[in-house]
Amino acid sequence: MAYDEFIYIAELIGVSVFAITGALAAQGKRMDTLGVVVLAIVTSLGGGTIRDITLDSYPLGWVVNTTYLWTAIWSAVAAFLLCRYFQYPRRLMLILDAAGLALFAILGAEKALMLDASPTIVVMMACITGAAGGMIRDVLTGQIPLILHRDGELYATCAMLGAIFYVAFYGLIDQQILAVISMLIIFATRLAAVFGDLNLPEFVVAGHRLEPNDEARNPKQ
Repeated sequence: MAYDEFIYIAELIGVSVFAITGALAAQGKRMDTLGVVVLAIVTSLGGGTIRDITLDSYPLGWVVNTTYLWTAIWSAVAAFLLCRYFQYPRRLMLILDAAGLALFAILGAEKALMLDASPTIVVMMACITGAAGGMIRDVLTGQIPLILHRDGELYATCAMLGAIFYVAFYGLIDQQILAVISMLIIFATRLAAVFGDLNLPEFVVAGHRLEPNDEARNPKQ
């Protein structure tokens, strides 16, 4: 398989996977079919859109090739219909989200490298592409974005690790093999974080407990 074909297929799979997570996140939020589809589109295309705008890369991919948009729509509709008749385990959404993160992070890194971005920007674009759509999804469904929550497992860090590996070995080994390995690193570390409850240390000032906002505003006399 040619590398361009590999990238295109990976993009469509990533769009479908993240669209499904968007549709699943709408469950219990009293959204109608249109609301579910909109949430799925924003989830699946949001990260790449923010990346392309940041990198000044126009026209946007899903505007030129509407296959991405229709993939998101039909994936959302399928998930919406299936969820009406079948229950799904919560693990399914976590696994799908990890897969979407892995795919989109490396695809984001590849896009940045194609535009001759510096290694630092490449890693940053990988994190944005992989995590931004999920952040928007969480905000629209009234949830604290996972990567901002102190009790959340490693998320953007997983994308960062895979992207650093991708940049470090870029041009040294076959591109397709490198992309697959990098995606697997992100997927594996994300699942390890979810099921092993791995997270970054909480920010605490030595000798002090960080007070909630209400306590800080209204200290006890």
